[in-house]
Amino acid sequence: MIRNSGKIFGAIFGYLMGHFDGALAGFLLGSLLDGYISSANADKSQGANTGGGWHNPTGDFHMSLLSLSAAVMQSDGVTTRPELDYVKAFFVRQFGVDKTKEYMLVLRDMLKRRVPLETVCIPLGHQMAYQGRLQLLHYLFGVAMADGSLSNGEMQVLTRIAMLLGISQVDMRSIGAMFANRSAQVNSNVPYEILGVSPDATDEEIKKAYRRMALDNHPDRVTHLGEDIRKASEEKFKQIQEAYEEVKSRRGFS
Repeated sequence: MIRNSGKIFGAIFGYLMGHFDGALAGFLLGSLLDGYISSANADKSQGANTGGGWHNPTGDFHMSLLSLSAAVMQSDGVTTRPELDYVKAFFVRQFGVDKTKEYMLVLRDMLKRRVPLETVCIPLGHQMAYQGRLQLLHYLFGVAMADGSLSNGEMQVLTRIAMLLGISQVDMRSIGAMFANRSAQVNSNVPYEILGVSPDATDEEIKKAYRRMALDNHPDRVTHLGEDIRKASEEKFKQIQEAYEEVKSRRGFS
């Protein structure tokens, strides 16, 4: 369906590892794997009818992104229009209308089957830079929250994905807190949760946590992932800064 995707996506996936030679190697590997796409497409309908294996022969990042989007969307048993619109809008901004139409057909097929999280996440956990994995989880929280709520099923799947991606519990809770009701921050522990510390932490522990969060989530570290990811990172970075300022104000330190 998507011609030469192995070469293109292989290069992108390699670049996510933070190395130009990784991008080149990904491109070369993808060109070899492109030959398997037609056979995978031929098997797809049979697999859907029989509940057979999961076909992602190229292992490309965008198919993994679609797979994880589908896993979150189907986790509570209901796929909502806001969730579909959120994913579609993201792909349109990243890849244009024409390619997004193709991707949405793939997503529709994925939503009919169970997504094997281990198969999708473990390679990403080994091969993606940590900052990229944080942004991926942030995107998936956005999918889950597109309809205005986060169900227990969605939270369970997001927690499972975070674990398989090798994301720490501290960062998982921090990202989740960023999607909490912003108006609740003044009279809640949300700012502390965003910073990944408890309200009982010392001032020095809070400063140290802020420096780590600011470093791991700085937008400059994900510019190679695309404009939409960079903007999301800027918003996340802004929330970290606002949380830190709120905690400083409450405690009276500078």
